[in-house]
Amino acid sequence: MKTAINYQKDIYIPEWLERELDGNQLLARILLQRGINSQEKVKRFLDPEHYQATVPAEFPGMEEAVDRILTAVKAKKKICIYGDYDVDGVTSTVILLDLLNKIKGQAVYHLPDRFKEGYGMNKAVLRRLAGEVDLIITCDCGISNQEEIALAKELGLEVIVTDHHQLPDKLPPADLILSPKLLAGDHQALNIPGAGMVYLLVVAILKRLGREEESKDFLDLLSLAIVADVVPLLEENRYLLQLGLPELVNTKRPGLIELFKVAGIADPQNMTEEDIAFRIAPRLNSAGRILKADMAVELLLVDEAFLARKKAIELEAVNQRRKKLQDKVIEEALEMLGENRDRKSIVLYRPHWKQGVIGIAAGRLCEDYQVPVLLMCQKDDGQTVTGSARSIPGINIFQQLKECERYLTKYGGHAGAAGFSLQRDNLTGFSKNISSLLAKELAEKETDRVIDIDGELSLDKVGKKDYYALRRLAPFGEQNPKPKFIAYDTELIHSRTTSGDRHLRLILAQNGVQHSAIWWWAGKKKLAKKVDLIYSLDINDFQGERILQLLVDDILTENRQVEEVVEKSNGLEFELLDYRNWQGKKLELPVFADAAYYYEGINKIKDKEIINRYQLTDKKTLVLLSCPPSLEIFRELIYTNRPAKLVLAFSKIDITGSTFLQQLTGLIKYIINKKGGQLDVYQIAVLTSQLESTIVAGLQYLEAKGYISLNSFNPRYYIVRNGEGKVKHENKMYLKNIKDLISETRSFIKYILSMDLSIIKNLIG
Repeated sequence: MKTAINYQKDIYIPEWLERELDGNQLLARILLQRGINSQEKVKRFLDPEHYQATVPAEFPGMEEAVDRILTAVKAKKKICIYGDYDVDGVTSTVILLDLLNKIKGQAVYHLPDRFKEGYGMNKAVLRRLAGEVDLIITCDCGISNQEEIALAKELGLEVIVTDHHQLPDKLPPADLILSPKLLAGDHQALNIPGAGMVYLLVVAILKRLGREEESKDFLDLLSLAIVADVVPLLEENRYLLQLGLPELVNTKRPGLIELFKVAGIADPQNMTEEDIAFRIAPRLNSAGRILKADMAVELLLVDEAFLARKKAIELEAVNQRRKKLQDKVIEEALEMLGENRDRKSIVLYRPHWKQGVIGIAAGRLCEDYQVPVLLMCQKDDGQTVTGSARSIPGINIFQQLKECERYLTKYGGHAGAAGFSLQRDNLTGFSKNISSLLAKELAEKETDRVIDIDGELSLDKVGKKDYYALRRLAPFGEQNPKPKFIAYDTELIHSRTTSGDRHLRLILAQNGVQHSAIWWWAGKKKLAKKVDLIYSLDINDFQGERILQLLVDDILTENRQVEEVVEKSNGLEFELLDYRNWQGKKLELPVFADAAYYYEGINKIKDKEIINRYQLTDKKTLVLLSCPPSLEIFRELIYTNRPAKLVLAFSKIDITGSTFLQQLTGLIKYIINKKGGQLDVYQIAVLTSQLESTIVAGLQYLEAKGYISLNSFNPRYYIVRNGEGKVKHENKMYLKNIKDLISETRSFIKYILSMDLSIIKNLIG
């Protein structure tokens, strides 16, 4: 696979920018590369106080919309908020309902059923509403519902459309349309989400009533929509999110507070846009993907803590079901693809796949294989096939669907993602045609992949201060991605798999400076001794200690010989002292000067600097009070800390699969009762002194037995709950895996306890 790296190499940094950023040239280069190249732009980007916010009156029809809504409220007319089933639609609906409740309006809402009604307005629903309400206000939908709105007008309904999607050639016959797409093409609010349009309508209404200060009460919900709808995080969206994130972390909504808890956000004050994207949004979206989005609306509207807790737990159960269905689709798709395949598009159909999750699955496969992906399933009528498509830069999937429109009954979307439906009889013809078109597009691409980065940054030039400096560019997201760098000819000091061989922990170095790194989902990839590293900066926060950690985005191996890494001395020179089994021999352990003590287990050790496998020390002496559970972790500990003196002061341990499971079960009970169910695999590995893979195997076994339920929102973290006590599936395999892993650790420790120091030094050095 050919890979092109895209970034500006030579960037002139003007003096004014260097002064503005206190001499931080790294930050300056990134701003300039991203087109933020004037004093005004820099100030507007970094500080919301310098941003000139959009005024609601700039939107055509805004003042008349305010008149109509306030007139309807005064006349006690019944208003229906007609929303959508994703986070943008849900939060838009709740914002309007909250507003109407504040101003004593009479309101109901309707969100479409994804499976029965599909996206947008529905004629049957409108006929039912005609006898119940007087005014319909749409949010995050309506702009493409020409026929449905014409019907609503025939039925005597007043209709105000608020939407943010692309305008059709012919606008619907609504009484009023509020849309950012009616603004000039270069307007700063052009790309706000549906909730952004609704929020500005709310601001206008409250301003008319002399209560504009109350508009900040809706910023928490707006923040969720801005991140979840993947709108560009520039200009108005960035400004609104900068204002909204502080409101979100301090929200008073019981539903959000309880949602944070089930999502494993123990301290909302540290919440970032990534938490919204990967923890909050998927849970809110799961309701509409699996059942009905009303669940999410009701959670956000609830004002009693007890009821909020109940609804949050119910939503979490739906989210777990969504995740399992999604994972099953991916698993079956991978089985269909097989191991050896040419680089071509992925077009797959299985009638039983769930319509609500095939889009997420298609996105994952597209990211992994770097080709366009179309996944399809069958609707309940047995005749209609519905599908989701995801694509890569350079191939417009919407245009490719347009080329196949003779096979389709419906399609829509944009360059990177689209949805479509067709009759079952057209499936074979469509699949062949779209595959042929995409094969031609892939063949014409000069490179298989282009990676956009922010520059070259060698590892000897990066530190924790750079992470905090780069956070000034946050919130990160669409069109303002987290800064990503390349480090050429990076030396791979050490690598080991973790968490069931799913991820890689690495030690990488340049010019004598080394850093720890994590590469999620890299599995058992073999790497060359010298690599070109694509990475971003992160913080590993473990037990209050914040350490710089590199997040590996990719490792380029083109034109390099890939082989199993064999660690050599890597400049390690240390004195090795033997105090193994000192307690059993009734000896005293000396007091070592300038020493840190490695210990993993549940005992508390006082008056010493204690570290574990994930922590660092600058002490010259490292005393091992417990033995690392594997040679790979032993090596990582030594390579990371590079002690001048290493003291072996550990003793025999006696642990079996049964005693490990007892210990793990006790820790889980504590986590459920005292920590809100948020389980950190790293922390459990330290408390048990076991491999991360052993912890994961233990969790899988307990889940299979029905003792617990699991939901992973991050490769390192799980949300764990009490299970129903029913055996879910075969668990003997997990139990065997636990016993094998425990036996492997026990054998390693026994070996290290019995070997001569010279052999141990060769092993780890």
